[in-house]
Amino acid sequence: MKRKSSSRAAVLAICILILALLGTAVFTGILGDSPHSSLRQGTTGDLRAYFLDVGQGDGSIILFKDRVIVIDAGDTDRGGDVVRALHRLGVQRIDLLVATHPHADHIGGMQDVLENFPVAQVLDPGMPSTSVLYERFLDTVDEKNIPYIVAEQGQTIDLDPALRILVLSPPKERIGDDLNTNSIVLRISYGTVNLLFTGDATTGAEDVMAKSGYPLDAQILKVGHHGSSGSGSSAFLSRVSPETAIISAGAGNSYGHPHQETLDRLARAGVAVFRTDVDGTILIRSNGETYSVMTESAGDDIWLLPTLAPTPATPIPSPAPPQATTTGTPVSFVLPTIPENVTVPVPSFTLPPVQIGNASSVRISAVQFDAPGDDRQNLNGEWVRLANTGADVVLLAGWTLSDADTRDLYIFPAFLLLPGDQVTVHAGSGMMNDTALFMGMTGPVFANTGDEAVLRDGSGTIIDQRAEG
Repeated sequence: MKRKSSSRAAVLAICILILALLGTAVFTGILGDSPHSSLRQGTTGDLRAYFLDVGQGDGSIILFKDRVIVIDAGDTDRGGDVVRALHRLGVQRIDLLVATHPHADHIGGMQDVLENFPVAQVLDPGMPSTSVLYERFLDTVDEKNIPYIVAEQGQTIDLDPALRILVLSPPKERIGDDLNTNSIVLRISYGTVNLLFTGDATTGAEDVMAKSGYPLDAQILKVGHHGSSGSGSSAFLSRVSPETAIISAGAGNSYGHPHQETLDRLARAGVAVFRTDVDGTILIRSNGETYSVMTESAGDDIWLLPTLAPTPATPIPSPAPPQATTTGTPVSFVLPTIPENVTVPVPSFTLPPVQIGNASSVRISAVQFDAPGDDRQNLNGEWVRLANTGADVVLLAGWTLSDADTRDLYIFPAFLLLPGDQVTVHAGSGMMNDTALFMGMTGPVFANTGDEAVLRDGSGTIIDQRAEG
């Protein structure tokens, strides 16, 4: 959230000053999202997200360095448009093909895509459907021996260490049997720039995501269900806090998409809206800190960009199950040299561990000791989640996580847990960011039954403890 990020930066500056007084020259920490707004004209970078004009349907292409993601491919009569766009961008191979749900206006063009490009892996909600089109899609995936992953909330897909792809929906226990409600929702992050792709997710799915504890904030929101009034509730928009909204809809479509109620909610939230029925294909470019928007209707040169380098021929192994690996970019802060004419008093006593806010507001909100699948192959499936339920920022520097045998498993870095925020500590490896920390263990750390997570502050005082179940 932008307000929280400003608080994080301010408190982080205070922490840096404290460490400076202790004689520390370099401090490594993390930053949250940039303050509103991250939109900058002319921004270029490694991330390009194309929201294709495929009429009354959905189709997106995300390019990151030499990686390619395709999310939906329009209806059957627009598959050729998606293929031509991919060829135009120099794509030779697709690393991740996402079918958000088995409706024709999202998967109709998949057959053309599958026939023209090798695909490394397919992500699908796995919802039963009697659609002949969907059955043909699944048959083709099977015939081509493409690794097939059923999406589940909390999964991450690893394509590049600098790109974070988090599945926000559907949850393990599906939300009824409605295909739209159980659409795949992805949060794709590069640096501090986040994009939220919602498929045709309804307000029912939005409510479940809001209660999940996973991060929903994103500068760029692909509005659910073509701007239908049954998606993009005011509560959801408040959680996402988007700066830019993309609506994919066909000109003069019979559904009346986007609905005026949705446009009114976006207007009240101060969101800039771009529509494929008005703007044609829309391009978002980002360097991980800022982003820019370009459109066909404005005459922008959205296609004449450097083409992709050939992608390595070695298939990308699909997670089985996908491991919860999240990446981010640490930022180093180097303090300036103190002028000779300035005297900084150095305390003659040892300061206690730095702590901001009320430590008693931090709780272990959830744990998972028994990782899905083989624990040894899914280390990040073991985790402990902390929540700050208070009104103050809490600095976790020097805090520890232990198991029931009082074995220190993890010592927290200088991590700021903001009011209302959560952070998940995974047993395996990854790069820390605003919502994930990693112990860096090479084997399972918690017993599947009878174990307990114990959280202590920097002085060794037990703050909270929790067993699974």
